[in-house]
Amino acid sequence: MIENVVASETMPRTALPVVFGPSDRPLLGFYHAPAAPTRSIAVVLCNPLGYEAMSAHRTYRHLAERLASGGVAALRFDYDGTGDSSGRPSDPGRVRAWLGGIKAALKEVRSRGGARHVALFGIRFGATLAMLAAAEDGMVDSMISWAPVISGRAHVSELRAFRMLMPKAPVPRADGGEEVGGYFFAGETLAEMSGIDLLASSDRAPKRVLVLPRSERSGDEARLVEQLKAHGANVRLTPAPGYSRMMRDDPYETVVPFDTLDGIVEWICEGWQPERREPVPRLPSTSVIRVAPRDGEAVTETPLVFGPGERLFGVLSEPEGPIGPDRPALCFLNVGANTHVGPHRMNVELAREFAGRGYLAFRLDAAGLGESRVAPGVPENRIYTKDSVADVKSAMNLLEQMRGARRFVLIGLCSGAYLAFHTAITDTRVVSQVLLSPFAFEWAEGDPASPQMREPFRSTRFYTRALLDPRVWQRALRGDVAVWKIAGALLERFQDHLDAGMPAWTARLLGQRGSQNEVERAFAAMCDRGTDSLLVSSFDDGGVDMVARYLGTDARRMRGRQNFAFRILQGADHTFKTLASQQRLCDLLTAYVTSHFP
Repeated sequence: MIENVVASETMPRTALPVVFGPSDRPLLGFYHAPAAPTRSIAVVLCNPLGYEAMSAHRTYRHLAERLASGGVAALRFDYDGTGDSSGRPSDPGRVRAWLGGIKAALKEVRSRGGARHVALFGIRFGATLAMLAAAEDGMVDSMISWAPVISGRAHVSELRAFRMLMPKAPVPRADGGEEVGGYFFAGETLAEMSGIDLLASSDRAPKRVLVLPRSERSGDEARLVEQLKAHGANVRLTPAPGYSRMMRDDPYETVVPFDTLDGIVEWICEGWQPERREPVPRLPSTSVIRVAPRDGEAVTETPLVFGPGERLFGVLSEPEGPIGPDRPALCFLNVGANTHVGPHRMNVELAREFAGRGYLAFRLDAAGLGESRVAPGVPENRIYTKDSVADVKSAMNLLEQMRGARRFVLIGLCSGAYLAFHTAITDTRVVSQVLLSPFAFEWAEGDPASPQMREPFRSTRFYTRALLDPRVWQRALRGDVAVWKIAGALLERFQDHLDAGMPAWTARLLGQRGSQNEVERAFAAMCDRGTDSLLVSSFDDGGVDMVARYLGTDARRMRGRQNFAFRILQGADHTFKTLASQQRLCDLLTAYVTSHFP
């Protein structure tokens, strides 16, 4: 059993999408209405930054749900330039904008539920921003600070070190910015972050503070506790096991620390007795976000709850002007256990780009991922399941009912490519499937669910090219290259090719008859009915060999079909982490969509 899967989801949906903040820079959040009887305190949850926000997402959602079940209103939200909110990470004044977002969220929960008291919760830099916002607000009663970044300068150094440890680490930028785990921090932003020091901050602190250390060996939080006590705060320092598993880089592998969350809820509720109050009215679904893409016309975005039992969630991006006649709607699917925002916020940027060019674009959370719930008794966080095909069809039905869309382009990366492929097989409304870094066309329970779990090796063509590099041979002679393991993996791949269906020359060589496999037949059938297919991989991604297994090297068995294309994107990795590869991907997809569906 995979330990990060929750056995069942029994809590009802409490999260209502809310749009709030400045009208020219709106923020998107999720308000968790408290169960009756309610308590007179509400909690604002402040995200960490970059890839840490994606890793912590499930923990934040489960904490908010537990708070709401305990009668405490909770608001999760995305800062300006992050997630679904307006703005870009390259905009100036990021730290002030993030603090402004927390203040707007405090105002929102105070006005929505009528809570007389408020608390802030944050992990890592989210905890740091919460501490600074509480000092400026002056009316925050309680604070939960988990592994706070105490020294901004030290944190920026960590970000730079993380960037240098990345495979294919981006070269240092001339403008002083940093690309860290696929997320961009401008030089000005890093300078602002470096100037933060919680030990030298204002003497205004919340009355009650719960500090959860990063680990038992961490001593930084103890100094912060003494600082807060000196300013009159009632501080509790409590060990909180599970931080490292909660913050794993791959959201699919994260483990929600439920025991710690229950302890946090218990601490927040101390001293706040339940009371009877009027229920909070449901937010109308017409709330929208208006954003301006780099090019093209203004874009309107609408958060939507839909599907059976209103369990599904997605965000519709559309131009404020007319949509081109008979243009298909674009649906962006989950990448692994990432939310609908996509890795490195890629789905948001692409959806807004296409909406600015006059297309409908919908980014969807399949059931059990992101903001979408599962049916009672069904595990969450499943990333390879054909059950999700029904979720994609529900999204297409929604867009047909709302906007009259009858044709669709499905865009998915890795596990999203698997879902796009199996939806396209069964639904003729899909006129194109764009499969980015496909990892599996077939999957059975118990199979590995990520490239890292399947095999830690690069593509065969990568090793073929490496044979011509003298430096590789020098490393092999020193024992720095696992030659025999790589050779074993390549032999296994060759056997996979044989099992999937041999090309004609191999069959003749071995005296056998080649056969067409089920995946190849599915692609051929879709091509015959007029469905386009675009497959995109990076040069050294292991998925290239998976494609070769079913369709031949560079998908050569599909050559000659006008509506099938296979492209290699140089300089990219599996999830297109660098800004340069993200831009090349955007250019490729823009050219493909606008030429095929003008």
